[in-house]
Amino acid sequence: MLGIEVDPHGIALAQALRSAEREPALLYCEYLEAPADAHAQLLERVVAERGLQGLPANVLLHPSEYQIFLLEAPDVPAQELRDAMRWRVKDMISQPLEDVVIDCFALPEDAYRGRTRMVYCAVLEKSRMQHYVGLVEHAGLRMASIDITEMAFRNLGLLAGAEGVNLALLRLRTSEGLICIQNGADIYMARHIEHGLARASQDLTSMTLEIQRSLDYFESQLGKGYINRLMLLPMKQDGERTHQALVSGLAVNLQRLDLRELFPGQPAADLPEALQAFCFGAVGAALRQEAS
Repeated sequence: MLGIEVDPHGIALAQALRSAEREPALLYCEYLEAPADAHAQLLERVVAERGLQGLPANVLLHPSEYQIFLLEAPDVPAQELRDAMRWRVKDMISQPLEDVVIDCFALPEDAYRGRTRMVYCAVLEKSRMQHYVGLVEHAGLRMASIDITEMAFRNLGLLAGAEGVNLALLRLRTSEGLICIQNGADIYMARHIEHGLARASQDLTSMTLEIQRSLDYFESQLGKGYINRLMLLPMKQDGERTHQALVSGLAVNLQRLDLRELFPGQPAADLPEALQAFCFGAVGAALRQEAS
């Protein structure tokens, strides 16, 4: 699978190989800078140069491109959930329903102590979906899926040891952040952090408190016990300073996620942290597995 994440300044690409007999291999990973109007030409050139033609591609949406809502699940069969949720989000979005694509995933039945069944719904403009289908197919790739950040994090968490434990992944960006908590392959919570690194450059206290409140909410409301590990995802700068500040301010076992540890001995993962920060989303997308 080829994972692709496009942002306004470039394209991140990662190729992963999975098999039943061994751990996933990261064959290729890089970030290429280019303005938006050059993305199609750049992707086509890289696919040709790397011999990637015909590979299935999973496109990871930039967080600014989709909306996500946590809503109560209606009492309908699983195969009818997506259609039912379309009408739940109708009044929450500004676009007509015919102009958007909606997908959803239900939280596990034991979330919120089984009191209320909850569903995350992601909303994407249909024109953006069509844009990515055209981008991928023009480059000679095969569009397999379009994914959201929360699912890419889930894939990384599985590789980082989430089986049977409560594992949280934390991404901090200049303007905002995201914390996702899973147990095994099940996502239990995904919350945006409003205090980004720009606001925290002088004082990390507000951001630390917001993260701790999210951790406390999980432990008090979702009924899954305490969080075993919180993993700070790679950062473009100030990673060590931020890590040390969070260690002293958070009541949790905080570690740093490093692609070199997830893919030991593989040349494609021999990346400095700043480059990992551009690529880990694409790596998570490349790790996607289709349900049987």
